Amino acid sequence: MRLVLGCVLAAAATLHAVPASKAAPTAPGSRPLRVIAEATSPIGDAKPRFVIDAVLTPGDSPFHSDVQGWFAALPPGSGSDTIEGSCVESQCALSGNLASGKMALSADIAGRTLGVGRLILTDDEGRKVGESPVRFSALFGPIAGIGELAPASAIGAVELSDILMWAGAATGFSNVEDGPVGWLQRQALAEWQASHSKPANGLVLRDELALLRREADRAKKSAGWSAMGEPENGWTAGYPAALLPRKVFTMPGEKRFTSADGQAILVMAVDPPMSPADFDTFVARQVADRAGVKNRSYTRVNGDMEITYEEDGQVISAAYHNRPNGFARLEFSHPIAKRATFAAFETILPRSLRVTDELKPG
Repeated sequence: MRLVLGCVLAAAATLHAVPASKAAPTAPGSRPLRVIAEATSPIGDAKPRFVIDAVLTPGDSPFHSDVQGWFAALPPGSGSDTIEGSCVESQCALSGNLASGKMALSADIAGRTLGVGRLILTDDEGRKVGESPVRFSALFGPIAGIGELAPASAIGAVELSDILMWAGAATGFSNVEDGPVGWLQRQALAEWQASHSKPANGLVLRDELALLRREADRAKKSAGWSAMGEPENGWTAGYPAALLPRKVFTMPGEKRFTSADGQAILVMAVDPPMSPADFDTFVARQVADRAGVKNRSYTRVNGDMEITYEEDGQVISAAYHNRPNGFARLEFSHPIAKRATFAAFETILPRSLRVTDELKPG
């Protein structure tokens, strides 16, 4: 993701992851860190200005803390990326990637009052492009040309991933645990912002969050979205009852939903666990070449896998999660000819299945 702070590109530096009311869990003692940083001297022909929206978390030793979060250029700049670093008492050393090079920021921002800092931009070879003193101001209320940030506790990673998915801006396959909004959600949010002709900055803005929630609620209502799951057995999911109204439970522990004509089928089950070697074999079988399969894509992360492909006139999309005490599978198929109706659910259904390490057959 490119971040252009004003016209600093001329100097060869472009700064380049649930109930609506549920707040995301945070680490004990952590607190939001939200400031506006403004260079007081030009770098190239512009004075970079950007928002830092991060979380300050106590470190492993006294007087130390860690910073993880996001920064976004203010107009006339554009773009955004991750920012991270550490602090000793109030003084922090932060860094972020650039589309061409890096930035380093010395920032007196972790104490009771905001001090000053220094910004250094370097190119891909580590050569200094420029530097400037920086002043910081607390972030309250609307940001000119951007809008007002939603409260830090307004939404967590899981809910934002969910509502972005319903808006057509999926974060990528993952079984992420809830917590503060991360880079996966920020990048997907910037994609959604760009598709709606908004500044693609990845900032969680109050009005945009309200819009995303309304749109997700409307889409879920239209689909007849219904929860299913056994939280006590470590899994939750959902299905579109308006599109898959028939329930056909023929095997113990297996849930099966179909369209009225029986051509679209959703199967959900938790089976006994596989050994790591057996799961490797299962994955290899799923991705092996075979006649008639085309347009296959898949992602595997340790014991989690998502796959989509076409075979015999059907689109098949599935998610698999292998845990020490259970193997969860959700498999959805529908005719290619009806893709206009079911396409969104090729992503929504597999990613609606969320499991914990307590996963076990019911």
